[in-house]
Amino acid sequence: MKHYPTAGHFPRVPPAIFPRSRQVSVRFVPLARLSLALVFAPIASGATPAVPAANPTNAKAVAEEAVLLSPFEVKGENRGYQATNTMSGTRLNTKLEDLASAISVVTKEQMEDFAMLDLNDVFNYEVGTEGTGNYSDVQTDRNGMVVDNIQSNPQGANRVRGMGPANITFNNFSTTGRVPVDPLNLDAIEISRGPNSSIFGIGEGAGTVNLVGASANLAREMSTVKMRFDDVGGWRTSIDLNRPLLQNKLALRLSGALQHDGFPQKPSGFDSKRFNAIVRV
Repeated sequence: MKHYPTAGHFPRVPPAIFPRSRQVSVRFVPLARLSLALVFAPIASGATPAVPAANPTNAKAVAEEAVLLSPFEVKGENRGYQATNTMSGTRLNTKLEDLASAISVVTKEQMEDFAMLDLNDVFNYEVGTEGTGNYSDVQTDRNGMVVDNIQSNPQGANRVRGMGPANITFNNFSTTGRVPVDPLNLDAIEISRGPNSSIFGIGEGAGTVNLVGASANLAREMSTVKMRFDDVGGWRTSIDLNRPLLQNKLALRLSGALQHDGFPQKPSGFDSKRFNAIVRV
């Protein structure tokens, strides 16, 4: 016969073995409220957020990296055939979209790809301009003799807006127009159709052609050699060298060209030699 212990006979279990269960409540706070609480907690408690101390070495490095661009120079704004800035409108580096004047900019890349060697070549491709390729500048003097301006003054034997030859300026300074236009010493040609007497002080109604001169590069070394031929017996060789003597301080650029202009009538031709030296500080 088995004997089962009654309730009184069970041994007491120490309370340490089975501790009392604790009720834990979890409340989820929205993310927006939590973010606001974290932001305003230092303000409410009066604590001041820690600000990292300024490092004089980093401040000096940032000051040295700052580059001040000159408003009197169009630099790095032209890409390929597209030019976005010009100096012909206001004598300052200004965006073309901010000017009300009719201005066309021919970049150096376009002159090279279209084999433009003088101003008349440029006028064959631009709007409202006529060069020796599509316009004959023939006049009659007081004695009734016919004067061929193409032979006597090829740089001025052109017409803009159907009125007459344009003013020729170099870096916005008026010139006689006798110096040949050559892409070797130019970065761009700006054609402003219409009078600009209030800006340039020369009030030709036809317009102004501004030649943007090339300059030496203070940071990059460059060497270019080119040679070309045409179907009428003409040829041209050119060399362009840029050397920065002192990095970002002093640079020298040398260029030269040997050119022979051929014509269908043989043995006619024209030889020219051009040399340029540019120093930039």
